[in-house]
Amino acid sequence: MNITRQCIPTFIINPQNRVAFKENSLKEFNGKEEFAVNFMEPFIGEDKKGDLWKTIQQIIQKVASTSADYVLICKDSHQFTDNYSTDNLLECIRQAKKLGADILCGDVNSFGSAIRVSNNLFWVENFPESQFTIIFRSFFEDILLADKSIFSITNGQFFIYPFISNLKESEDASSKSKNNEVGVKRPSLNISGQIELIEHISAFYKSFSIENAHDLNEQDYDNIVIPTYIINLPERTERLEHIKKQFAEKDEFKVQIIEACKNPIGAVGLWETIRKIIKIAIENEDDVIIICEDDHAFTSDYSRVFLIKNIMEAYLQQAEMLLGGICALAKAVPITDNRAWISYSHCTQFTILYKPVFQKILDEPYDNNVVADILLSKMVINKMVFFPFISVQKYFGYSDVSKGNNDDKEMLIRNFTRANAQLKRIYEAKTAYLDSQLI
Repeated sequence: MNITRQCIPTFIINPQNRVAFKENSLKEFNGKEEFAVNFMEPFIGEDKKGDLWKTIQQIIQKVASTSADYVLICKDSHQFTDNYSTDNLLECIRQAKKLGADILCGDVNSFGSAIRVSNNLFWVENFPESQFTIIFRSFFEDILLADKSIFSITNGQFFIYPFISNLKESEDASSKSKNNEVGVKRPSLNISGQIELIEHISAFYKSFSIENAHDLNEQDYDNIVIPTYIINLPERTERLEHIKKQFAEKDEFKVQIIEACKNPIGAVGLWETIRKIIKIAIENEDDVIIICEDDHAFTSDYSRVFLIKNIMEAYLQQAEMLLGGICALAKAVPITDNRAWISYSHCTQFTILYKPVFQKILDEPYDNNVVADILLSKMVINKMVFFPFISVQKYFGYSDVSKGNNDDKEMLIRNFTRANAQLKRIYEAKTAYLDSQLI
């Protein structure tokens, strides 16, 4: 093994039977003297992911005994893109190292949330796979001590964009699928399209000034009352008692109990009830409403000022929907310290809707497969969630909307906790990396 300080120690994972891939790798790295190339036979066991992790540990063990600051681990299906250059790679490594990165990828095949931190670097929440991964010495010990992959645990993950690596065997991602991602803009679902989506969202919300929202002080909030429609089945008296206690002595809400529409399919009944409420809101000429399910519970982060301030700011940013809390999410983009745009979400126990979306909801076609949170996520473009959450669901041991959805109290709590923690990671990355001086 030939590792020097002048070259990047490079390990290409290549089984002996993949001769063509080894030849491909040799061609890819031919003439690139910045790499000290080694081939690594992968660990073979019964667990494919576990085997890859053990192979990575073996590589890290080899490099840990040298003076190298980082190592490049490559799959034999890697190929360089036209965006690759030695100077570009070394500059990205320099920037990532300055940020305290643990991992720097030349590509990702998918990802959760991402934040641009420089012209060529994105922080990434998680990624399942990369063909070209640089691991920094700061992460060596964590890898060697772990019994399974902890790439999803570290918050110090970044990727280079435009990508400098891709999968040689892959087809054009844009030909494989059409975009189902709904947001401010609807690009293709390929990786570049997803990055474009994030960039567009960030720029879109930055274009709106929310300074006018700060003209009001806390005394002005005393005169603001939000129409609040609470969904309840008459026979669910324990839920009604619970929800009345939640809103007791909170005069910022003008509460109206709405009898839920009954349907053999609970989810259809919920959507029909939401439509019923929207019709009432239009008749009342409401500009913003809250639709609340009777299992909603306020968190300790709720306050009147926090609610109204964010409702007003979101209005100035042309929001159509603002959620009090969710139990799952895919991508999120922080747009203020307390609100994030989300690509899709689950749970509708505390949903703030703005007038521009009222007619859209009534015009939206639906059938017996309708699920309110999923349909709202698809049809509503400008959607946000509070951070931290001001609402979660209370466990009642059953669900009238989705049978079996509420059977496990621990799972219900865990889902909300996990979604809130996911947002917390994204906000921590925003704070740590977004304003860093990299140049």
